[in-house]
Amino acid sequence: MTRLASLLRDQDPILQALRIGPHTFPGIWQYMLPQEFLGLKFPAESRATCMNCPKACYDSYRADYRCCTYHPRVPNFLLGLALQTEQGRGSVKGLLDRGMLLPEGMHYAPGQWIDYLDDLQAESFGRSEKVLCPHLDQSNGYCRIHAFRNSVCSTFFCYKDHGDLGDHFWSQVQTLGSQVEAALQQWSLFVVGFDLSRYFKAFDRLAPEILKVTDKTGWQEFALDELWGNWRGRELELMEACAEAVLEQRENLWEIANSFPIDESKPFDKALIRSVPRRLKDQVDPEDQAGDDGEAARPRDLWLSCLKSYHKLWDLPEGAFELSPRIDILPNEGSDAESVYYKDKPYVLHYYLRKSSKTIDWKLYLSEAQKRFLEMFREEARELDWEVLMSREFRGVPQGKEFLAQLVTQKILVRRQYH
Repeated sequence: MTRLASLLRDQDPILQALRIGPHTFPGIWQYMLPQEFLGLKFPAESRATCMNCPKACYDSYRADYRCCTYHPRVPNFLLGLALQTEQGRGSVKGLLDRGMLLPEGMHYAPGQWIDYLDDLQAESFGRSEKVLCPHLDQSNGYCRIHAFRNSVCSTFFCYKDHGDLGDHFWSQVQTLGSQVEAALQQWSLFVVGFDLSRYFKAFDRLAPEILKVTDKTGWQEFALDELWGNWRGRELELMEACAEAVLEQRENLWEIANSFPIDESKPFDKALIRSVPRRLKDQVDPEDQAGDDGEAARPRDLWLSCLKSYHKLWDLPEGAFELSPRIDILPNEGSDAESVYYKDKPYVLHYYLRKSSKTIDWKLYLSEAQKRFLEMFREEARELDWEVLMSREFRGVPQGKEFLAQLVTQKILVRRQYH
């Protein structure tokens, strides 16, 4: 038995996806994030159905890759855990063969990042032919490292049940998770004896040659030699060693992430920004272009921001609300793949770009009870008070308060307009 295997418990939750409400997250999240995170009531994101992708149904996304036209940065310790599963092992070995594996984990090369910016410029996200996630199993459309994916993939939803408020909340969770991942991937390298100082100096040396470090599928061999140092040839061993470090300290990961300083190569990062063609400069995150030299935000501070954003999701505002003039509720005719997928919902709500417009912005499929509740607000404007919450129509809707909050944040219910 390997040392890593000896650290894994029977039916270890770290090797399985963590389910919270309607969502699944990487199993490691129950250890690396605050315990309070496990008790959050997440938006259902009922429209972001990956296996019946709405973007592929009527927004011309690729049906095979959907939103996986992206190269995620996956931490070393998660890849080390993925190596313990049959599908994950094949996927991580594929990264090594492509030249997309660095000591910190899966890491796209500079040329691949520019390809991604080019896709954004051409509005080809979801349609790309060149930026395709190597972890996607094309035979069934599933992620081969689903229980070990990174924070970006875990928190991305093409449509948000709570509109802008939901988008802000998930962005906060993504930032928190990414910051913890960054700290733990460097901490684990330090613990196993990897020379972090030499590693970042190698990036510094590569900065003047940044246009030469990208191969057809990843990093050039000379760049990999520089970055891996004496671990070259033992790459998978390092991934597993980082996973061992995390498993040994699973109960302390949140505290470790809050105290271990994150380092980077500023010369390489600046060279990366300078290498972007002028025509793509607008696609670069303004924060990256600014070259912020300040300290990274502490996860504890990011967690407080998450909580503030979270509470806004569920607070019901004061005022009288009525149905928006930009919606229409129609029978679900089952006339296309998406409506057939929602065959248990007899109605569909169309939300239009503008009042009196015929252009549909988005759709929401409704049950009989949800439709009946909505009709209350067509008859007259109503306060979102105890009378509404005690009404027969409201009590007939499963998870009624969540549904009501969704209606408000998506502007299906709007404050009554006085003329």
